[in-house]
Formats: sequence, structure tokens, C-alpha cells
Amino acid sequence: MSTLLPVAPSAENAMTVHPRSNWLKWLVIILLVLGGLLTAASLLFDPWLRRKLEEQVAERSAGRYQLQLASLHTSWWRRSVRLRGIHLRPGPVARFQGAGGQWPRATLEVKELFITGIGVGALLRHGVLPIGHLLLDTPRVQVLSLPTTISPNSNKPLHEQLPFSLEGIRVGALEVRGLEASYTTGRQPLASLRRGDVRLQDILISAAGAADTQRIGYAASIEARVAGVIATVQAHQLALAAVQFSSQAHRLTLDSLGVVPTRSGGAKGAMQVALVLPHLALTGLQTADLQRRQFRADSLLFERPRITFKPPTIPPPALHKLLAPYFDRVQLAHAVVTHGQGTVTIQRAPKVQEVMLSGHNLRIDAVGARDASRVYYGQAWTARTGAGGLLLDAPNYRLAYQHMSLATHSGLLQLHDVTLVPTLSPAALNRRKHHQSPHLTVRLPSLRLLGLDYAALANRKMLLVRQVEARHPRVKVAGDGRFALNPENSVATPDAIGKLPFRVNVRQLRVTDCTMHFTYLSPQSGRVGSMSLNRMQGTITNITNDPRRMTNAHPVVARVSGWIQNQCHVQATFWLPLLDPQGRHRVEGTFGAAPITMLNSITQPCRLVGFKSGQVKHVFVQMRADRRHIEGIMRAQYADLQLTFLAKDGGADHKNLLSKVKSKLVNVVVIRDENPRRRGTLKPGYIQSRRDLRLSVFSLWRQGLVSGMLNSIGVPQNMAQKFSEAE
Repeated sequence: MSTLLPVAPSAENAMTVHPRSNWLKWLVIILLVLGGLLTAASLLFDPWLRRKLEEQVAERSAGRYQLQLASLHTSWWRRSVRLRGIHLRPGPVARFQGAGGQWPRATLEVKELFITGIGVGALLRHGVLPIGHLLLDTPRVQVLSLPTTISPNSNKPLHEQLPFSLEGIRVGALEVRGLEASYTTGRQPLASLRRGDVRLQDILISAAGAADTQRIGYAASIEARVAGVIATVQAHQLALAAVQFSSQAHRLTLDSLGVVPTRSGGAKGAMQVALVLPHLALTGLQTADLQRRQFRADSLLFERPRITFKPPTIPPPALHKLLAPYFDRVQLAHAVVTHGQGTVTIQRAPKVQEVMLSGHNLRIDAVGARDASRVYYGQAWTARTGAGGLLLDAPNYRLAYQHMSLATHSGLLQLHDVTLVPTLSPAALNRRKHHQSPHLTVRLPSLRLLGLDYAALANRKMLLVRQVEARHPRVKVAGDGRFALNPENSVATPDAIGKLPFRVNVRQLRVTDCTMHFTYLSPQSGRVGSMSLNRMQGTITNITNDPRRMTNAHPVVARVSGWIQNQCHVQATFWLPLLDPQGRHRVEGTFGAAPITMLNSITQPCRLVGFKSGQVKHVFVQMRADRRHIEGIMRAQYADLQLTFLAKDGGADHKNLLSKVKSKLVNVVVIRDENPRRRGTLKPGYIQSRRDLRLSVFSLWRQGLVSGMLNSIGVPQNMAQKFSEAE
């Protein structure tokens, strides 16, 4: 049995084992030494870098700013720098004066600045420095004053101001979390931001990045969320709950925007706006075009805006001129307003509710402004509203409607339930004006304009309409003769249209089923007379003050028909040359069979004359008028006519002995009780009455009818004229 003894290693084994062990040992030692050196270097480098940064800020700002860092830590392995407790403080105010006016005065606090993925090699080669990620955590900025002068370098692009002669800087992502900012020059901040979060992807700060048309300020994409914005701008306080922006989604949204004038209200005559805008959305924004000063987007949506607007005393420049410093062109495929409300605080106080507005293909620049086919920069607008209104002859009348719709491309404007209502009683209105003024009430269920040229109206101040339709209007006119006449000439005359400062061209006006009710308080009797026109139909053509269309040979032609007091059918045609300097025009009309006693409701209270009996068979009237008088002829067929005179101080029947004697005498001696008399010829009545330019053309026509009627029944022409001219 053999004994096992240990065998010594051979020389060959010794040569292969010991060198490997020594190599590994030396490698470990070298790594430990290098790690120690790097650790020692890091421990020495971080304080040096921290001091260097603080010194550089003070040196480069000439003492205007002081930087304090709570800690700075570099990691060679991660190629990162982490700074905590960053405090940037401004120096003495005096250092910001003079040349320092080019510097803003502000404070900055940052909880943490973390930079990773730094390309040290590129930094040493002065190439494009790569940075993987840059994070600013909870920065707080307070601006105390803005620069008073412009720095010569402010117009240089950022990539030409890089330090260390770097060719550029490329950041994979820049993230700002929890940004707080404010700008204040006193106790109250002029602007503040409660929180802002921003993320920029692939930032290339270089000449190539600046030339890249797909980037936005060197960044490939931007995402931003902002909350709690408050600012004072042009004597207005602005508050904004939230803003979101995404360049990749091409979308910008604003939530809960509010604007109110400050207590000071700004300069006298300045514009004032009060706005509540729950939501605004801008979609399809071509962000890459912004750096080329072009604004392009698919749609701009305003949801439920509420605005009260006081226009400035001096009108502001056109919108494209206001935007010109920022953009060379602004294009929107669609602009939409939903459920809006608006009030303009001017004397007429226009208001509108439930506005639904849509504009198509807007181009807001000088080219769009000059395009005669566009309406307020848009190729087409459509709108629907709820109730709206404004004051006319403010504050005496209120014009209102319940619904309105329009479409510029088809030339449509339609209003429903239109009303014109006085704000005062007839007597109060006359007292306010210090003279007689018609007290007018209008109710119009439907008013429609077809073929309205919106572009001509907006761009050339021309009212061009193919047809106007007014359906079922109800008109009440109340007069009060206890007041003096208006000393000024009446504007209710045909030639007034020719004096308008803008062009008018309405090819046709159609009125259907119109009712007009007239009342007049007579100063002679103290009683109110009344008369009505019923079931009126009318067509008026060629309403224009264009000299090419309006001539004596081609005047306005108005054809109307209806009923007087619902008893007498009437037809009339009017020829009105609106540009005739003498105001010349003519009228022809016919009256059908009716009891003449239907006129008692107006003649008895207003003229103290009534018709005891009488039957009209047929009346034909021709009248010519100008600015001096009206004349013509009336051929009236009637029978069994008897007049009765009333007395102002009469009894229950408004008669006394004198009025009874007068009635008997006139009926026997003056009045022609029938026309034509038996076996006689028809006696025409001659119309002759002088015109008072203080009265409307309607009063002139009435004068002509009264003059002709009185002369027809036997009253001498001079007496008939004098009676017709009496007010």
C-alpha cells in the first residue's frame, strides 16, 4: 500500500499562475488608485467649480448679480452636474443705472438644476455640445424692473452668443417643473404666474438649428402647461386660470380668461373691455411657420364669451396693422364663436345674446384687407343670434329683435320679431325734444334681406340689396298737437335718401299685410282722433341714390293697396325721383266704395267736423308735388253727404246752438250732397296746398287729399286750401 505524498507544482505551472494573479492584483490596485484620485479630484473640483460659477456671475454682470449655490455635485460616471439651492440676487440699484439699463433687475431661486449626459469631449473640441437632459425644478423668478435700453447683443441670435466658442449645444430634453414668476415695480405685481410646466424636446442651438424651418426656437417640439396667470395690461386686469400648448398636437387652449378695467380706467377716451371667456381653443397651428412671422391655423374657437366693450374716442388702427409688428400674415381656416354675448357701452348701447358666429378662410394682412370680395378679412361669414337690440335716436327709442341670422356668401340677412318701441310717452317725448315728434311703435314678425352685398357694405360703405321683405308689420303713430312744430326741416321726405353720405341701392322692397294705426291729440278739442290702414300690400322698386340708376325717367316706383278703416279699399302709385333738387314727385290713387262716416274717428276730435251721412262710390286722385306745394285733381263720386259741426264747449253730443246753425247753413248753401248730381256731370275737386318743409311728405299728401275732398264737396278752393294747411 503506497503512501500518497503532496506533489510540488512544476516550474511550468508556477510560470502560468503567478503572473496572472499579479496582473489582476495590479489592475485592482490601479483602479482603486484611479478611483481615489477621481474621488479626490471630484471633492476638490466641485468646490472649485462652485466658487468659479459664483465668481463668474459677479464678474460678468459687473457686480449687478450675486450667485449663491447651496451645493454642487458632479458625476464623472454619469457625466452630470447637480446644483441645489440656487439663489441669484441683484446687487445695489445703482449698478443697474447707466449702462446697466440694458439689464433686467430680478431675483431667481431654483430648488434644483440637474444636467445629465454632458459630452465633455465635444466641449473640449468646441464642437456641438451634447446634453442628454436638463431639469429645472421649482424655479421662482421675480422681475423688479425691465431694461430701459436695448443691448447691442439683444438682436444677435442665441447661437451666436454661446460661451467657449462652441459650435452649438444640443439638448435631448429640457424640462421646467413648477415655475413661479412675477413682475412688480411696487407693492402690487403687474404680472404673476402661479405654476408653469414646460418640456422642450431635441433642442439644437446652432446655425443649423436656427435654419431648420421645422423647429420652434431651436426646439423640435414644445409642451407647456400654465396655471394662475394674472397681469395688468393697458389699464386692464387680466386673469387666466390655465393654458395648455402642444406643438406636436398643433393646439393651444385657454381656460377661464377674465379681463376687467382697473379702477383708474386708463387715459380719458381709452378703450375699455370687460371679458369673460370660459374656453378658447386654437387647433391646427403651424408652429414651424411662427419663426417666419407667419401665423397659420385650422380653427380658432371662442366658447361662451361675455364681453362689454367701450370703444376708444379715437378709432384704433385696423386689425392687420395691429398685428403687423408680430406677423406678416395671419391665416385661419375657421373662426368660431359659440353662445356669445356682447354689449357696447356707447350712446346707442347695442346688445346681443346667444351669438353663434363662424368665419371661413380668414386672411388678416394688407392683402386680405384690400381684397374687395372679403368681409372683415373672411371669404364667408355665417351667424345666428338670440335677442339683440340698441337705442335709436338715443335714448328715445329701443330697437330690438328676438332672432337674427346672416350668411355673407348668399347675401342673406333675416330678423324675427323686430320691435321699435319708444322709451317715453308721446307727451314726455315732445317735452324732451321741445317740439312735436312722431311717437312711433313698430312690430315686425319677419324682416328678410336677399342679395345683400356684405363686401360692399364692409369695404365701400355701400348698401346694395336685391330685395327686402317685410311681413305683417304693425305700426302705431301717435301725435300730440299741443307742442310747437319742429323748427328744423323734416327728414321724412323722398329726397332725404339722396342726401345720405353713403350709396344706397335697394332694387325692391315688398311689404305684406301691414297695419298702420294713427292717433292725434288735438290742441283744439283736447281729444284724441284715430284712423287705421289695414291689410296693406306694397312693392317699391329702384330705391337708390346712385345717379346712374336714379333719374326722373327712372324714379322710385311704389305701388300700394289696402283698406282704410277696414272699410274702403285703396290703391295708389307713387313716382319719386329721389335726386330731383326740387323734390318733385307725383301720386295717383283710387278709393273704392265705403261709408264716408268712417272718417269721423279722425275728423270729429281733430277738426270738430263730422259726417252725418254719406256714401263714397269711387274716388280718383292725381297729385304733383315739390318742395313748395302740392296740386292736382280729385274726382269723387258720392251720395247723401251731410256734414255736422261740433263745438269744443258743447254738451254730451259736442254741439251747441252755433254749431247746429252752422251745420244747417253749410249743408244747405255750401255742400254738394251728391256728385254727380242727377242728370249732371261730375264736379272735380282741385287740389292746392302749400308745403311746410317742417312737416313730413305724408303730411303733404294728407293736405292734398283734404284740399281735393273739400273742393269736391263744394267748399271754395281758397277755403279748402286754408283748411288743409291748418295744423
